[in-house]
Amino acid sequence: MLSKIILNKQNLLGNLAYIYRQAENKDVCLMIKADAYGHGMEEIIALVDGKITTYGVSNLQEALHARNLTSHKVIIFGEAEDPLVCMQHNISMSLWSFEQLKKAIKIANKAGLTPKFHLNINTGMNRFGIQSKKELQKIVQLCQKNNFELEGIFTHFSSLTTDEEYSLMQEKRFAEFVDLIPDEWGTTVHVGGGNSLFEEVDCDMIRVGLLAYGYGNEHVLPVMKVVSRISDVQFVRAGEHVGYLCGFTATKDMIVGTIPLGYGDGLPRRLSNKMTVLVKGKKALSVGNICMDSFMVDITNLNVKVGDEVVVMKDATDLAEIIETTPYEICTNFIKLRGQRIIK
Repeated sequence: MLSKIILNKQNLLGNLAYIYRQAENKDVCLMIKADAYGHGMEEIIALVDGKITTYGVSNLQEALHARNLTSHKVIIFGEAEDPLVCMQHNISMSLWSFEQLKKAIKIANKAGLTPKFHLNINTGMNRFGIQSKKELQKIVQLCQKNNFELEGIFTHFSSLTTDEEYSLMQEKRFAEFVDLIPDEWGTTVHVGGGNSLFEEVDCDMIRVGLLAYGYGNEHVLPVMKVVSRISDVQFVRAGEHVGYLCGFTATKDMIVGTIPLGYGDGLPRRLSNKMTVLVKGKKALSVGNICMDSFMVDITNLNVKVGDEVVVMKDATDLAEIIETTPYEICTNFIKLRGQRIIK
């Protein structure tokens, strides 16, 4: 493979060790949705399974993939579209309405299976979750009637890094909902969202995502590096264009190197003519519009040849800042990379 993702095992395990130190006596749920934020679900689980005993995904497809890779707890945080399949494969489901619960319990009773529910409370994220305490009380009563217990109750903080007052409101509202859950159930209380790890939230478990992969805190290190190689070298004369749509015009004679990785592999086209890569440790600027399968860089003064390694991404923050997005988007884009994932 010409292009590949290299995963730094030491950085990942170091990040998790830091997270556990900060979490103190709380459990940690590692989010592995979107192919572990582009890092590769299979590779990440292989590295951390046992150290991590709870995983979070977004949908049933991801949950089934995770179930094939681990015997530990898997929770779907999006819609669990087939409750029966979840129960058959010991997958925990998120719920955010009385009607969802009623449907799932009916399926469970018919199949003679025990469902595992995590109730999503909308405290201000306004994405998913119940907002009514009355509805929560109905849910508790229905669970009691059917001899089921809520395995978990959770919320998601939306603005921890931008609005302290709003976050405190969310925390207070969540506590009010948690108080309505019977103590004897032993329901796991968990939170997530940005830097929730570092807030003094009364809970049993913290959900972590991008922090584990090396972003959002100076004490963690990026796990993913994207590398490729120079596959061709072209001499470009002054006045000639490079790439599609006259995206770059040479103002003088120059040498251009072609790298076989493009937007089809997850490299945002918006980085055209803006990003730099490292070739033999030296910076080379992107020239021309990024293509589906390749992009070009200026190697005029670099003494570069075909086959030389190129570091396309060492830190997603660097690329994110160029196009005013987040490392989340940059990393998850590389789900599409047509190449190997290698652990080092």
